[in-house]
Amino acid sequence: MTRLFQQHRPRILLVNFMFAAMLLAIMAKLFHIQITLHEVYRRQALRQGSKAGILLAQRGVISDRNGKPLTTNVVNYSFAADPQVLLDKPALAQALSRTFNRPVGDYLAKLRSDREFVWLERNIPREMAGPLARLSLPGFLVMTQMNRRYPHGHLAGPLLGRTDVDNRGISGIELQYDELLRGEAGRQRLRLNAKGQVWPRPDDLLRKSNEGAEIRLTIDIAYQSIFQEEMALAAERLGAKAINGILIDPHSGDILAFAQYPSMDANRTVPTEASARRPQAITDMYEPGSTLKVVTAIAALEKGLFTAQDSLFVENGTWQYYHLTIEDTRPRGTLSFGDILAYSSNIGIIKVAERLGAQALYHYSTLMGLGVLTGIDLPGETAGILREPGDWSAISTGEIAMGQEVGVTTLQLAMLYSAIANGGLLLEPRLVAEIHRDGKLEKTRSRRIIRRVASEATMAHMRRFLQGAVDVGTASTARIPGFTLAGKTGTAQKFVDGAYSHTEFISTFAALFPAAKPRLVCVVAVDEPAYGQHFGSQAAAPVARNTIRRILNLDNDLYMPLYGNPLLAGSSPPAGKFADGLLAISRQATTAATGIVPDFKGYSLRAALKLAQRRGINLRVTGSGQVVRQSIEPGVSMEVPRSVLLTLANVESTL
Repeated sequence: MTRLFQQHRPRILLVNFMFAAMLLAIMAKLFHIQITLHEVYRRQALRQGSKAGILLAQRGVISDRNGKPLTTNVVNYSFAADPQVLLDKPALAQALSRTFNRPVGDYLAKLRSDREFVWLERNIPREMAGPLARLSLPGFLVMTQMNRRYPHGHLAGPLLGRTDVDNRGISGIELQYDELLRGEAGRQRLRLNAKGQVWPRPDDLLRKSNEGAEIRLTIDIAYQSIFQEEMALAAERLGAKAINGILIDPHSGDILAFAQYPSMDANRTVPTEASARRPQAITDMYEPGSTLKVVTAIAALEKGLFTAQDSLFVENGTWQYYHLTIEDTRPRGTLSFGDILAYSSNIGIIKVAERLGAQALYHYSTLMGLGVLTGIDLPGETAGILREPGDWSAISTGEIAMGQEVGVTTLQLAMLYSAIANGGLLLEPRLVAEIHRDGKLEKTRSRRIIRRVASEATMAHMRRFLQGAVDVGTASTARIPGFTLAGKTGTAQKFVDGAYSHTEFISTFAALFPAAKPRLVCVVAVDEPAYGQHFGSQAAAPVARNTIRRILNLDNDLYMPLYGNPLLAGSSPPAGKFADGLLAISRQATTAATGIVPDFKGYSLRAALKLAQRRGINLRVTGSGQVVRQSIEPGVSMEVPRSVLLTLANVESTL
């Protein structure tokens, strides 16, 4: 040791001790912070340097019965700001104005707010957001979210419904199954850097999001397209206020098309009329007119008051019913029970109803689903109107038999005629066929029978009567050459300002195809067609006819021979003009059904060849594309073997 060290040793030791003590104190403090208070400071750091973010689940897809998507999800951008943090507000306002073509002042007013959060724009498509989606400024927030799109536009718009700005269902299927479609949102911790910018890390996932379920409907989008297009064409031709309709499988209750015109396109931000947004087939009720005459006829047959062979005198077309003068469209003397429906005799059906009585008519009306909800999985359904007999007047029995003093929806009529088609079973309509989650079938809904409303024999008679309405009666405009069809027209005056209007009508038509063993039921209601074209046969029947004919061109599985024997084995043939027509048809069917020329127009070559093979008809073909002409008209019997020349051409699809 040097003398100098010896001289200053106490001071050196003191300094060393002080440094050692300071180091130990620092180490102790660090130990206390890092080890003892680790969890406290970790939570504090997370609060200051991160925030919890919601991982929105992708909304489940709604698809048609064949799995074709009726909805899709797209990424949209929303822009917000914290005016207290944002620096260059005029520059940002200019950028927003250029991008979204709105006045700069609108944005400056928001950015100069004294609030800490303001929305600037919400739900902007990716292509419209442009460079703003990549802009990074302190206080400027860019957020992404999944939003709903409807690839088929207005097709089935009111049925599918729509979502709000937060992607929640607010109408239609979107609302009815919102909880399933929405899925389960996840959570993720978002780290913030020194500039306050978000820095997500994969290992900060707190809870994974679960995608919404896929809802597979019973709707066939091809059928839907055809139905709505025919409605649009009819609305233009008739000047109608609105048209709605249901196409249904009567054996399962599956709704194959739920159509209306005008319809809503949920992709458009332009406000739509309320009538186009609501699903009119379940929300709008009306007096059905003559399409409701089947209820009285079914009740009378079930009660045994009449048989198919009975007949009634219909007063040569004019009859005094209490203070009302009841008229038929044409004067006739005696009509068979079936002819009363075929020719839609008001006098005949009132006489049947009077013998039936008010209580029985009310009982069978409720039995067949009038005045109650159908049970469809869709919000907004109305039960219609059917007053109890205690509230009826002296003429109510006759009025209700004709389809007045009662309010129904198109869906209620469709379920009633489905019961006729399937042999007497009132079904619950089915709109959702399957629910899939994570690619796996989670739930399926089978046919649900509400009750039996009539015997199979009674409904077989009804199908024959309704076939007569098309073959020889009031619904002759619904005929499809080469095929059988059963149906009933209705023309009802609208009740306006306390009285029945003489210029405003609801025209309806209910069709069963094919007549003997129906596989489709189509009901159409036309609101206020132009006067002069307001009868059900002029306004509603052509819509159903054209729809079914075009569906036949799409779906060969629906093909049925021209006229199968309409008489059940062991049953007695009905009497009257309609019965004579049925017997003539039956004789024709047994001799020449396979040689009847069908309507090939609109078919592809392959479909035409299949149809011709089934009929035993030889074809000659010229051109390519779809059939536009045929050398022998539909419905002609080819007793002598000949061939039909089909002319094909490329026709732009109208679907």
